[in-house]
Amino acid sequence: MAAGRLLAEAGRQVAIVEARDRIGGRIATEHVSIAGALNSVPIELGAEFVHGLPQASWKLIDEAGLATYELSGNHLCYERGCLVACPESDWDPTSVLEEMMGWLAAQPPGADVTFANYLDIAGIERRRGEQAAAYVEGFNAADANVIGVAALAQQQRAENAIQADRLFHIRAGYDAVPNFLRERFERAGGSVLTGRRVTEVRSSPGGVGLCGTDAQGAAFEFQARHAVITLPLGVLQSGSVEFRPPPREILLHAGRMAMGAVVRVSLLFDSKFWIDPAISTRRNGAARRFGDFSFLFAREELFPTWWTSMPDAAPLLTAWIGGRKALVLQRMMRARTDPFAMRDECLRELATIFELPQQALENRLISCHAHDWQSDEFARGAYSYAPAGARDAAERMAVPVEGLLFFAGEHTDVEGHWGTVHGALASGERAARQLLSARA
Repeated sequence: MAAGRLLAEAGRQVAIVEARDRIGGRIATEHVSIAGALNSVPIELGAEFVHGLPQASWKLIDEAGLATYELSGNHLCYERGCLVACPESDWDPTSVLEEMMGWLAAQPPGADVTFANYLDIAGIERRRGEQAAAYVEGFNAADANVIGVAALAQQQRAENAIQADRLFHIRAGYDAVPNFLRERFERAGGSVLTGRRVTEVRSSPGGVGLCGTDAQGAAFEFQARHAVITLPLGVLQSGSVEFRPPPREILLHAGRMAMGAVVRVSLLFDSKFWIDPAISTRRNGAARRFGDFSFLFAREELFPTWWTSMPDAAPLLTAWIGGRKALVLQRMMRARTDPFAMRDECLRELATIFELPQQALENRLISCHAHDWQSDEFARGAYSYAPAGARDAAERMAVPVEGLLFFAGEHTDVEGHWGTVHGALASGERAARQLLSARA
């Protein structure tokens, strides 16, 4: 959408060919009504936060006039059966990352090791190392035995530059961003063609051909002078779209990157039971004393991270696990052959943390929301990260192919904002500028 809008507003004839029956890709928002509430509650299945103050996101948010709010509230920790306010040193692992950046700066140019290797080499104390590894895996949807410290350092510098530790919600839901882009794209004369799955991309000196099937199974073919390819990394790696001839350099560097795994489950309740004075338990009382929380960390549970919409009033809790542990959890839940296994696990965990009967929580549950991005054939994972030795892979994928194919997507961001909406937006604009320059 970002690339299409820029090209259409530059006077080009543009069509966006989308396999899904909706736009947005890994931005997917469900809007749920609560009895007695004036507005529906936007529940994100994919991207949720605006991380910091990236220009690519905020210029759109401001242009569209979208209301936002910054998350705030206490951080709670549940450990060894106790629910307490997190000591700052206990829930802020960035000190290990800052030490990692200093260590890397002292190494020869081009040095890179996995984050797990770094923890061993640097002799990081075991508890700090475990917490830092859990953070790196959860935040980056990565495997600490795979993700490289060179990419982590670049990412940390990029995040520091935009104050990425600040988190914002779009009140109307994240889908308001692609919806706004679509409106501007179509106003400029662009066409959005949903339900059309591209299976083959043919390129020759005369232009580019896209072949595939629509939602009814009918074949289609489009011809153009150029194409911007925004397939997610997991789809590129799968080979489900055939390129003729293959862009060997692009596919080589795509293979060097990794697609991360995430499981997130959002539970909408009839009220914020965790601060409800009508519910009296020792832990629930503790939560009320701390005030409504924004994040809750339960490292000994299957879902180690939870968050609310604080300071928004929505009675919504989201469970999160990323990286290799997300894949283990998915396998466990599938083995139970129970369609409610993931929901029940979330309720069991909350019941344990707040000392409440699981049935009482189930009675207060309005709805449960999740999406399996790993099994989604149009995503094949949550978002990308760079393994050790692959820090330069993203920028290599940003190089145009014969002035015909221009690749974009969060996995091609050149500044270190992999796995983010602002990284995706910036890459689309970069690809569009490259295309316009090629046609000049």
